[in-house]
Amino acid sequence: MSGTRRILLLTEDAALAALLPQRLTQESTGGRRFEVEASATEPGLIRLAEAAGRIDATLLDAASPPGPGHWGRLLREAGGGRPVLLLGGEAEGLPEGIVERVAKPVRAAELLARLHAALAVFEASPEAAVALAGYAFHPASKLLQGKGGTRIRLTEKEAAILLYLHRAGGRSVPRTELLGEVWGYSSAVTTHTLETHVYRLRRKIEADPQQARLLLTDEGGYRLGV
Repeated sequence: MSGTRRILLLTEDAALAALLPQRLTQESTGGRRFEVEASATEPGLIRLAEAAGRIDATLLDAASPPGPGHWGRLLREAGGGRPVLLLGGEAEGLPEGIVERVAKPVRAAELLARLHAALAVFEASPEAAVALAGYAFHPASKLLQGKGGTRIRLTEKEAAILLYLHRAGGRSVPRTELLGEVWGYSSAVTTHTLETHVYRLRRKIEADPQQARLLLTDEGGYRLGV
């Protein structure tokens, strides 16, 4: 699925923190691009826990003390099982919680390829879920699960709409942007198509579709009220 992926880089190396996010952002191409935020490990772990579901993958500098063996499992738990990639470190074996290793010096093209692959595997897994206003949203399964065991089945387009709005992080997404991301650019698809899907989606997920609290309409677009 296209759209922006948010990546957290954990490192104590000021040069790496300054250069790598720029390189990854510049070299992102096609329908998927990356936004990379750098942080030292201790505050970064807190940031990851607070933003669970909005950070898609974590890059861990193997040189960060006390070492990747300490951070791997903590990062996987804080990130809700999302991919953790290790930059550098020993060539043999991976610490618990790490899915990939990328050798140093880091080449942006190789790292992008590894990120694409790790995210594709995670996003296709039934376990992939994001917290969404009291629901556990499983994009791959096109399913919303409520705390009381409620299960709401979504169509492919409904799941894609929710996922893209979730990734927007509360930003109001213009209708034309949402159409392009979910349907692709086609003259046969109009904003009426999107509005119809939003209407049906609200009937599924809102307690009162006339007083929407989750899927909100803004001037020219939509956003999630979370």
